[in-house]
Amino acid sequence: MKNKYGRSIVIALLTAALLCLSFATASPALAEEPAPELRTVDAATVDEFLKAIGPNTVINLTGRSYDLTGATGYGVYGSKYYGWNEVYDDGWELEIAGVENLTIRAARAGTEIVTAPRYACVLAFVNCKNVTLDGFIAGHTDGPGFCTGAVLHMLGCRDMSVTGCDLYGCGTYGLELDKCRGVHALGTTIRDCSYGAVYANACSDVLLDDCAVHGIEGYGGVFNFYSCHDCAVINSMVRSCTIPSLVDLHSARDIYMAGCEISRNSFDGTFFCTPYPLVLEGCVFKGNSSACGWYNDSWQQSERVVDPEGKPYADGDFETLTLKENVSWTAPEELSFTAAPVEASEDGMIHVKTVDELLSAIGPDRTIYLEDGVYDLSTASAYGTGSSDYFSWMSGFDGPQLAIQGVENLTIKAAGPHRARIVAVPRYSEVLYFEDCSAITLSGFTAGHNPVIADQGCAGGVLSFSNCRDFKVEDCSLFGCGIVGVSCMGCFGGEVVRTEIHDCSDGACYFYDSRDIALTDCNIHDIGSYYGSYLYQVYSCRNITVNGSALNEGTC
Repeated sequence: MKNKYGRSIVIALLTAALLCLSFATASPALAEEPAPELRTVDAATVDEFLKAIGPNTVINLTGRSYDLTGATGYGVYGSKYYGWNEVYDDGWELEIAGVENLTIRAARAGTEIVTAPRYACVLAFVNCKNVTLDGFIAGHTDGPGFCTGAVLHMLGCRDMSVTGCDLYGCGTYGLELDKCRGVHALGTTIRDCSYGAVYANACSDVLLDDCAVHGIEGYGGVFNFYSCHDCAVINSMVRSCTIPSLVDLHSARDIYMAGCEISRNSFDGTFFCTPYPLVLEGCVFKGNSSACGWYNDSWQQSERVVDPEGKPYADGDFETLTLKENVSWTAPEELSFTAAPVEASEDGMIHVKTVDELLSAIGPDRTIYLEDGVYDLSTASAYGTGSSDYFSWMSGFDGPQLAIQGVENLTIKAAGPHRARIVAVPRYSEVLYFEDCSAITLSGFTAGHNPVIADQGCAGGVLSFSNCRDFKVEDCSLFGCGIVGVSCMGCFGGEVVRTEIHDCSDGACYFYDSRDIALTDCNIHDIGSYYGSYLYQVYSCRNITVNGSALNEGTC
C-alpha cells in the first residue's frame, strides 16, 4: 500500500523550509511543476502499437489495419500497461490499464482497429485518465456468432475523449462505460451495434456531441443511463434504428438531450423508457414509429420528460418541437474529496467521529472504530461527488449511494448497536454497498434509512454485497424502511451472526448466485412485504444456511 500520508509530510517539510529561505533571501515565488514531456511514437503494425502503450505518449497509427488477434504474443505477453483477458469463445480481449496522458490517433483516413472474438471488447480501458482516441475505425471482424463484447469499454476511467471515430457492430454497444467520469464522444459515429449505442452505469459527465447513431438493433435503449447523473446527448442524429426505446433511464438524474434529430426509427416499445427525470429541448422527431407510444402509461411517465423549466411534455408536444442548433452543455464541477487526517491509535484502530473521518479511513488492512453517535452519510463534505481509491458515490433516483469498492481486510466496528448508527437519507439507495471486496467485517453498530417515514416506502436495502468474498456481519442491528437487511449477489463465503434485522419491507435477506453463506442466532422480526411474507429469497445459490439448516431455492 502506498504511503499517502508520508508523502504529504515530506511536502509539508519542504514547503516550510522554502518559506524560511524566502524570508531570508527574498527569492521569487516557486514556479508550478511543469507538465510531463510527451513522447510521440509512429506505429505501423499492431506489435508497434502495443509496444508504444504507456503514459505521456502520443501514438500515431500510420498503418491501415490493426488486427489485435495477429499480435505477437496475442493472449500471452503484455506489459505494465496492457494485458489480455480470456473470453468465452477461446479468444482474448486487450485491456489497457492504469495509463495517464495517452493519445491514440489515426495518421490517415480509414485506419481500423479490429478484433475477432465476439465476447471481447475491441479496446478495454481500466483505471485510465486523460486518454484521447482520435480518428480511427473500430469494431469486430466479420465472422459467425453473436457478439457480447462492446467496441470501447471503460471502467473506472476519467477524462476520456473519443473524437472523430467510427465505432461499429456487431459490438453490443459502441460505448460501454462503468464508474467513469468525464467521457466525451465528439463527432463520432456509432452504428450497427446489437444492444444499443451507449450504456453507462454509475457514471457522470458523459457527453455525446455532434454524433451520428444509426442501424442499432438492440434490446433496451439507444442511450442507456443506469445510476448516472449529469450526462447529455446534444447536436446529434439518431436514425434507422430498430430497438425498444430511444432513452432508457434507471436511477438516473440530471440527464439532458437537446438539439438532436430522431428520424426513421422503429421503437418496439416506447420512445422514452424513463421512470426517472429526462430534460429534453429542441429535438425534432421525423418518420418514427412506436409500438407503445411516447410513454409507458403504467409507469405514469408523463411527468418524467420535461422541458428546461420543468414543464412535462404531453404526447402531442413532441412532434411540434423545432430543432435547436449549436447547443452547449457543461457538467457541473465535481466537489473534490479532501481526506481528513486520520491515523491508527495505540490500540491499532482508527477512531472516527464524523462521516468525513469515516470515509477518509476506508482502505485495506484497517480497523475503523465508530465513536458513539450518528453517521448520516448525507453530511459528507463532498456528498455524492467526492471519491477516493476505495469509495465512490453511485447516483440514485432520489440521492447518492455510497459504494465501497476493491477493499480487502477492512473492519468497521462500534461499541454496540445502541451506541453508533450509520444512516442514509435516499430511499432508493443501499445504506452500505460493498463491491469486489474481501474479508469485510461489520460489527456492533446500527444501520438503516433515516428518517423513517411511515408513508414513504424504500427501494434500497441496508447492507448489500456484490462479488464479495468472506464477509462477516456480527452483533449489528439492521432496520427498515430498507427493503431487505442483507443482500448478496455473486458472493462466496459469508456470515451473519447475532444480528437483528427488523422492519424491512420486502424480506430479511436476499441471495443470488452466491454460496457458502450462514446466518446464525439472528433476531429477525417485524418483516413485511408488498409481495408476500418471505423472510428469505434464494436464487441460483448453494449452501445458504440458517442456524445450520439449508435454505431451498425460491422464497421461504
